[in-house]
Amino acid sequence: MRTLKQHALVALDHLGTDRIFRYLNRDKLLVVMYHGVTVQSYTPAVWTQLPVYSFRRQLEFLLKHYQIVTLDDLVRAVCGEQPLPERAALITFDDGVKNNFTVAYPILREYGVPATIFLTMDLIGSDEFLWFDELYLLIREGLLRGVALNLPESAERQYQEGDVWASYATSVEALKRAGTRRREAFLYHLRSRVPLEREQWLEDFGLLGWDEVRAMERSGLVSFGVHTATHRILSELDDDELVAEVLAPRQRFSDMVGSETVSFCFPNGRPGIDFGKVHQTFLRSCGYRCAFTTDNTLFDWRSGDSMGIGRISVGDDITSDPLFFRLNASGALSFLKYLLNRRSSFP
Repeated sequence: MRTLKQHALVALDHLGTDRIFRYLNRDKLLVVMYHGVTVQSYTPAVWTQLPVYSFRRQLEFLLKHYQIVTLDDLVRAVCGEQPLPERAALITFDDGVKNNFTVAYPILREYGVPATIFLTMDLIGSDEFLWFDELYLLIREGLLRGVALNLPESAERQYQEGDVWASYATSVEALKRAGTRRREAFLYHLRSRVPLEREQWLEDFGLLGWDEVRAMERSGLVSFGVHTATHRILSELDDDELVAEVLAPRQRFSDMVGSETVSFCFPNGRPGIDFGKVHQTFLRSCGYRCAFTTDNTLFDWRSGDSMGIGRISVGDDITSDPLFFRLNASGALSFLKYLLNRRSSFP
């Protein structure tokens, strides 16, 4: 049975809404945000791990209706050197998980589609997981093994009800701004209770190695940007930490790969919450030319404001529904949300 949201998507599709908005927004840039692309099947679904068949279907749609551009094309456009074509689209991946190389990269080569990966720079080449991915795996494994975890109050209730994803989402939100020490102490507590066979999770949750990064960079098909050193949210950092998380990773990439990157991606990425104008100014002073957010908008590359580029996010949920994806990519859904917000603001 269709939900109300699905009925609304079908109605908008029958009206040709995505075609109308693709035309209206033809001079704006669509940036698509992915994380991992997996051949595994997860129950419950892991939002950051997009099934490979969905990824293929979306690339085929983008190739049919958009002109896929490179990160260099965008940098040249925002610098006033060369305009972007109509209905331009840029493919991006956050974090730098290993299946970007083992699963997504062969498909990108097959279709001849360029993409950009934003690397969590200090974790590349290590055997570490990003803290939030490890948190998910520990909660998942804990529930499967029947282990009591003593999670934060509401997360513990969801855990006892068997809702892995809700328990994880509640826990991760509580820990995002808790500081490194508190997060690490919490993870240490979970690790002491849940044995995690890390090897089986490496392809989807492990990070790329530098040889893999260099191989993709040499192909000319994949470019790279900075996603901080260790995935810290900028608004929680002091000045010294900001230098370590923003400036140092750019130099590390140059040292390890031998080329320069001038693009940055904000962890969590909500404007005014996870970063502010002071951080955008700092990025410019560090030599960055553009920075990407998680704001669900298309980008007017002629605006001159290249330090807050919006992206549509895609994961293993309704965002991958073909109707939702088409409407979201066209800018129709963000426009409808804007209208609803304006209406609700009136007395």
